[in-house]
Amino acid sequence: MRTFPRVLQENAVHADRAVTFMRADGEERKVSFPDLWQTACQRAQALYAVGLQKGDRVALVLPEPDEFVLTFMACLTAGIVAVPMYPPQTLAKLEAYGDTVRHILAASGAKVLITSATLKEMLASHIADSARIVLESEVRGDAANAAPPPAVDLEDLAFLQFTSGSTSKPKGVMVTFGNLAANAHAIMVDGLKSTPADKGVSWLPLYHDMGLIGFVVAPLYTLVQVMFLPTMAFIRRPSIWLDAIHRFRGTITFAPNFAYALAARAITDAQSKSWDLSCMRHLGCGAEPIQADVLRAFLSRFAPNGLAPTSVLPSYGMAEATLAITFWDDDKELKTDVLDIEAMRAGVARPPQADGPASKTMELVACGRAFPNHELKISNARGDALPERHVGEIWVKGPSVTRGYYGDPEATEETFGGGWLRTGDLGYVADGNVFICGRAKDLIIINGKNYYPQDIEAVVSRAPGVRDGQCVAFSDLDDTGAERCVLVAEAKIGPRAGTIGDIVAQIVQLVRAEIGIVPSEVHLIKRGTLPKTSSGKVRRREAKRRLAMGELEFLTEADSKADSLPPSVLGAEAGMGPRYQRPEASDGIQ
Repeated sequence: MRTFPRVLQENAVHADRAVTFMRADGEERKVSFPDLWQTACQRAQALYAVGLQKGDRVALVLPEPDEFVLTFMACLTAGIVAVPMYPPQTLAKLEAYGDTVRHILAASGAKVLITSATLKEMLASHIADSARIVLESEVRGDAANAAPPPAVDLEDLAFLQFTSGSTSKPKGVMVTFGNLAANAHAIMVDGLKSTPADKGVSWLPLYHDMGLIGFVVAPLYTLVQVMFLPTMAFIRRPSIWLDAIHRFRGTITFAPNFAYALAARAITDAQSKSWDLSCMRHLGCGAEPIQADVLRAFLSRFAPNGLAPTSVLPSYGMAEATLAITFWDDDKELKTDVLDIEAMRAGVARPPQADGPASKTMELVACGRAFPNHELKISNARGDALPERHVGEIWVKGPSVTRGYYGDPEATEETFGGGWLRTGDLGYVADGNVFICGRAKDLIIINGKNYYPQDIEAVVSRAPGVRDGQCVAFSDLDDTGAERCVLVAEAKIGPRAGTIGDIVAQIVQLVRAEIGIVPSEVHLIKRGTLPKTSSGKVRRREAKRRLAMGELEFLTEADSKADSLPPSVLGAEAGMGPRYQRPEASDGIQ
């Protein structure tokens, strides 16, 4: 296996190959493979010049893709441990952002934070003396001082990938150069079967593993050229993604489930009429629950543009395993499993019985098999492997599994102890393929039956008065100690959405009809206030905490132009039971 700096150096002979950055202003910048190595070396020397040494940690808060990628590569080339951090998304809630920055700086022990001139003043006001701020322009170096630094080893720490913090404070996953090499081979060779003829297109955030490892690091191991698009440009105008695939003749791209739903819904016929998407080999999907209907709709929407039905590639992974754990087969159409919901609630993934009474069903997407030289098993609480089609926790082993969490031996032992990575995800195996059910700690158990929050959330999202995908479901205990289902959702406002009571009634009726339970509480909150991670994942436990502490921004009658009901009501407030009482801040959360 080769370290990433060794790959950069060996790739420098390919002057005809380059990575392309589209900046926020639409300007494109190409950096050839020889220039990637040259720039990495001269910036590495500049990092040494500001006082950093091999093994030091350095935080990166750089919004422009080219500035981030080139500085990140320089850190790895110098043996300096990069700590990627997301830039502030808006000017609102800067205090919370500052808390996260200070936490990551303290947890990583970063001596220096490298940022842009536009962010320096804002960051300085929030991190105080936590780290010295250095401008990206100060570490660009010059060609006269571009000597290659001492080589790094596969066992050396490459960077710290801080988890998104959806269930706790972010923890720094220790990714070694050996982990990068192993996972890059698994992704590009075993999974995608890529060649230098492939081309990647990505709008994914570069400070998270799917964008960073999947498109900055891994493609260079197989000489794949990549075009990077600004993340916010895609969010504002989804057509930029598929237009870039058409123009660049992209063959590989990845995105979360929501992006496929957004693109299929928002891209117009006028925008897509001239596209030829027959070049696309791999439409990877991961990072959040994958919905079969979304992928089918995307394939159908762009089939007239030449998109092949075999192009979708569901996958499963996590930062603790560097990035990817399983990929669906690269030349097969989407495969799903239709399951009896009652059997699933008992922990068995069983299809409905053909000769039995009609039953409610759910559909899960196959995410493929573990890569060669890696292992995956479905485990019970004691660590015993469960039979096929039994739901348990997914455990993983292999060279892609990282060392653990930086400076946190207790969390490392809990998650990585015993030679297996205990993912915390629930799943089962059928015909050798893994199917993901949800997070073990997020299960809602009512009357002895398991309910997966993402299934409830998918139903709630279909309510006409709820913003698509902007809801969470979690459990809480009532006065008797029994679990109950609580919902928090961002509501649409305006005459077409109806009153608060109308929206609550829609939600309760849908959940009762399709899931078979009546929510104990339904809370409607303002647009844009649902707790999420920097990568856009909903934070169920944070929503639960904020509810208990009275910190949610409830929709008011003035916001909704409703004329009667209060902003938080029980399902029964629409005629189903007793009135809701908001918990006091002192109630706490278990």
